[in-house]
Amino acid sequence: MITTFSMRYTLSTLEQKSRLNNNRLLFIAALLVTSLSLHCDGLLAQIADKAPLVETYSASDRVRSGIALGGLGTGSVELRKDGQFYNWTIFNNQPLSMGEPFNFKVHPNLKAKEALQFFLVRYQEEDKTPKIKLLQLNNSVVEGGMTGINYYYPWMSAVSQVTYSGRFPFVNMTFTDPEMPFDIEMEAFSPFIPHDPKNSALPGVYFNFNIKATGSRKVNVMLIATQRNAVGYDTSEKYFETTLTETDTYKHFSQTVGGLSTKHFSFGQMGMASLSPATTHYLGWEHKHPYYERLIVENTLANINDTENRNMIDSKGKKVGRYTKETKDQRSFSSLAVTKSLKPGEQLHHSFVMTWYFPNNYGGHNRPKAEAPGTMPDYDFRQKITKNQGHFYENSFANADEVASYMIANKALLTQRTKQFLANFYASDAPQFVLDQINSQLNTFATSTTFTKNGNFGIREGLSEEKSWGPNNTIDVALYGSSAVIGLFPELQKQAMHSHRKLQTVEGEISHGLGYDLDFTEKGTWGVFHRMDMPGNYILQVTRDFFHTNDKAYLKTMWPSLQKAVNYVLDERDEDKDQMPDMTGIMCSYDNFPMYGLSSYIQSQWIAAMKSMAEAAKVIGDNAAVAKYNTIYEKGRQLMETHLWNGDYYILSKDYTGLTKNIEGATLEDQACLTDQLIGQWVGHQSGLGYLLDKTRIDRSLQQIYERSFKTGFGLRNCSWPQYPDLYPIHTTNLWVDQANTPWTGVELAFASFLIYEGYYEQGLNIIRDVDTRYRKAGLYWDHQEFGGHYYRPMSAWQTVNALLGLSINQDVYHFTPKLPQSFFTLFFAFDGGTAHYIKSEEQIALSILSGTFTPKTLVLPAEGFTKDRIRLYLDGK
Repeated sequence: MITTFSMRYTLSTLEQKSRLNNNRLLFIAALLVTSLSLHCDGLLAQIADKAPLVETYSASDRVRSGIALGGLGTGSVELRKDGQFYNWTIFNNQPLSMGEPFNFKVHPNLKAKEALQFFLVRYQEEDKTPKIKLLQLNNSVVEGGMTGINYYYPWMSAVSQVTYSGRFPFVNMTFTDPEMPFDIEMEAFSPFIPHDPKNSALPGVYFNFNIKATGSRKVNVMLIATQRNAVGYDTSEKYFETTLTETDTYKHFSQTVGGLSTKHFSFGQMGMASLSPATTHYLGWEHKHPYYERLIVENTLANINDTENRNMIDSKGKKVGRYTKETKDQRSFSSLAVTKSLKPGEQLHHSFVMTWYFPNNYGGHNRPKAEAPGTMPDYDFRQKITKNQGHFYENSFANADEVASYMIANKALLTQRTKQFLANFYASDAPQFVLDQINSQLNTFATSTTFTKNGNFGIREGLSEEKSWGPNNTIDVALYGSSAVIGLFPELQKQAMHSHRKLQTVEGEISHGLGYDLDFTEKGTWGVFHRMDMPGNYILQVTRDFFHTNDKAYLKTMWPSLQKAVNYVLDERDEDKDQMPDMTGIMCSYDNFPMYGLSSYIQSQWIAAMKSMAEAAKVIGDNAAVAKYNTIYEKGRQLMETHLWNGDYYILSKDYTGLTKNIEGATLEDQACLTDQLIGQWVGHQSGLGYLLDKTRIDRSLQQIYERSFKTGFGLRNCSWPQYPDLYPIHTTNLWVDQANTPWTGVELAFASFLIYEGYYEQGLNIIRDVDTRYRKAGLYWDHQEFGGHYYRPMSAWQTVNALLGLSINQDVYHFTPKLPQSFFTLFFAFDGGTAHYIKSEEQIALSILSGTFTPKTLVLPAEGFTKDRIRLYLDGK
């Protein structure tokens, strides 16, 4: 300020003395500059003595993903490391269902979702003023259901630090603050119990708190859970209703709305229970006055239901939701609290249960735009509503109160079974980062599943906060990801394949995926037709599922559709009549890779499919089919060995019959090294098919893929070309995405398990470690990306469980060839109906059955380290 004044004064003086000669002016100006420079130097020296506060913002501070809370097909809410709840999909809202995106109808740009659900702790030490802490860290000024608590309520603030750790389905958080004379820990989870779909599809979440007094004085603590009524979020034509259920063991409030059709997408209930008969409540509050004043003054809630004051009678005499003068926003909050006085060292253990019930889960399908005759449909991806599919949980419950009653009554058992699965899974000698990476992919069961009232099941291909990416159970992506489903919920995987069977065309073509109505027959979901991998994808999954479960009734039902899929290829897609599927451009899961003639990606799947068909035909008792499919398999294997092997690996593609020609008239041949060139063999290992191609060539191919395409810190790219050994090709075409240089997580994890199956243990671990590190650094550990987030393909990570054991399953024949380098170890695995540990010790091999009933027909075990008379097998100690 002084400097600016001096400059203005001097310039004004200079203007008045304009008659002075130039030299005098320059001399005065020089003096002025010197004076200002000396003055500024003095100010800078003073500033240097008062250094500014420096804060460092690191990549780990980003809050980008978290574990999803919710059951199979119930919708979910994502709890992230700041303590906030993100990506709500419980309301049948987009992106998982067909309702409106989750934005409140009135003022959708308000940060309302940040205050949809939260926990507070009010505390008062002896002889001190009470304070309130919000158990969240917020990026906006919306905290605790209101804006600007630092201005309105200086005695209320968010905690200073949150520590987050997660293993699906559990979130563990610690909330700390130097002002609080106690530590707060919270455990949140929804039940997840493999082979038990009902109890894994509960629309509810447990929140278990532990508060331990750490100060030197007695402290009075009140723990408060608050939830906003978001029923009918997409309309203002409603009024609020809140009911309270009280029992000898808990209180539960249920929030809903009136004035809204019971058939509306977002109609239903949401609520919260507090597991103590001493719980106090304050239902239906909206504004900071008087709720927060009473909260700071009183150490219990007022036990009132003020919901009716959130409503009013309009000019037509109709009850409607009240608009507040401040925000023009319809709001109604309800809170439950438990209060306890803690002496130093004493603890408060308390649980809340969040529940919901939204029955109007309408299905839909793509509506094609108008098209010219003879052209492919152009889909605009808007959805036409079909019918109410409902949720599987509706078979057991009629409302959110019943959900709460069940979850509370069965809390101990559901908790024990969920924790036991997780403990059993981690009681393994596999490296922890491998187990963590597999576990992270199970999050997709919560974020992306549809599980309808009639038992149909699907997993969305990809999902982001704004929209869905692709249909359900996309057949090519499911070839990878469904390994987790068949391992943990085999009945649901078979149900998904039944849905695909129903969508098969008269000609035998397999649908790309299932629409948002899992019953709807639609040719070409999302505008995808005629992909050459889809028949093989379908055959391999159906037969793998049969081999895994030995469900002969399932195979018998699916058998006609499997034969139709084979005949579709032979009749419609084999132009050169060599009994092999013909590629004539871009027409597979790699949907910007042109391939011509024989393609290793398609061919490896086809010969695996034919081998699987021959094995299945034996069970059916069709000898003619056995001979037919074995013949095609043998011919396909020979063609692949003869025309696609280049001495190092199986090349991307070769048109050996001259079916298509390039512009020079030469036969098209692409020497690219595709990571997925032997994907059929990977599935073959799961199904116990043995080696489909020359074993030494398979080994050489895997080595070449690893050496050419994997780089630590970058990942395993999809494809490499000999002419680009170190550089990456620059696309000059209009291809919609660079799939060659891209590391697809699902392919990386599948290939890593393939390497382990083949004994390349360290190489497989290197790839998994790289994926694990990459996603931790990105802050997206619980949200793997590809075509959208929460992508289905990376659930292929589950196959690592079997690869570590070298486990194949075929009609109750379990073949173990463990790959761990150590002599003694424990490894986890799943079978149809249960889970187990494979335990190798100096004296014996033991199979410890952890859940379910294990009924193997044959066990094939390695004899290394045992003399013939010392081989011992124990099943559950017997």
